[in-house]
Amino acid sequence: MLEEENHIELKNVCYHYPGTNKQLLRDINLEIKKNEITVIVGPVASGKSTLIRTINLLLEPDKGQVLIDGKDAKEYHDKIYEMIGFLFQNPEDQLFYPVVVDDLAFGPRNLGLNRQEIHKRVIEASEQVGILHLLERETDSLSYGEKTMVALAGLLATRPSILLMDAPTTGLDLWSISRIIELLKKLKKTRTLVITTNTEDVLKIADKIYFLWNGKIRGEYKSYRTFRSAMSRKNIL
Repeated sequence: MLEEENHIELKNVCYHYPGTNKQLLRDINLEIKKNEITVIVGPVASGKSTLIRTINLLLEPDKGQVLIDGKDAKEYHDKIYEMIGFLFQNPEDQLFYPVVVDDLAFGPRNLGLNRQEIHKRVIEASEQVGILHLLERETDSLSYGEKTMVALAGLLATRPSILLMDAPTTGLDLWSISRIIELLKKLKKTRTLVITTNTEDVLKIADKIYFLWNGKIRGEYKSYRTFRSAMSRKNIL
């Protein structure tokens, strides 16, 4: 596959809340390039979290298609969870072990890797995220920002080619947000990033911004400047 082709594509994706007729996503069409930061932005309850969950089929669309490298995501079966790492909005939802080092080893261990490779990946991911000093800490003793970093390191230890991040800066202080921003800049060199956020600092480093409103894509922007200009004209920002 050529580098300029889409890494991820959603075609006419729709999703409704189970047991109701409430449509949460309506005819979503978007294209995500390799090694870019794509941001999904929109007001509360616009469907951002729902949308990002359809990419790795955590939520299976009612209609439409999700393509990964031109292939229907359904055809990857369970392999899709090796290709795509998902950072939940609440990091506690993906911390499973009482000690950080054991939690980071969870993903690589599930891949069937040997102890030497697991150790290598844990150290590598910890260095990337800057949490080597936390390896022997109990996860319950971590701050919210530290838990976010540990959860992210756990994903990186499995070496996914795509990272989905649902509101990764929620609940973080300014220092932690700046750490996340610098990390995102480095990660895009080797990975495709899709992020839901309304945080201005993240929007500023986006390669593409999709504006979601009431379950529909209402705008596509190739820079923060054009996005902010459009929102100002609409009196949204």
